[in-house]
Amino acid sequence: MEVSISDDALPVVKESLEKEILLLRAKIRLAEKEIAVFEDRYNMPSSRFYIEFENGDLGDSQDFFEWWGLLRGLETLKTQLDQAQSVISNW
Repeated sequence: MEVSISDDALPVVKESLEKEILLLRAKIRLAEKEIAVFEDRYNMPSSRFYIEFENGDLGDSQDFFEWWGLLRGLETLKTQLDQAQSVISNW
């Protein structure tokens, strides 16, 4: 899909996208810090946790749902960052 942006609006759009990239990076760092707390608390890497939780092997602890949500959110944030960076790099 191709989008047309007028030349006078281009700097504003680009600046907005650059700010969004900074915000996404900050959100990713925050999510990673919160995930690290769970990894330390349960002495388990997130990769193993995710598989075991998805298989129903860990139970229904509120912590586990929060950890799982952080992991899913982190995936979304990284996808959004990749997309935003792709737009900027192709400008």
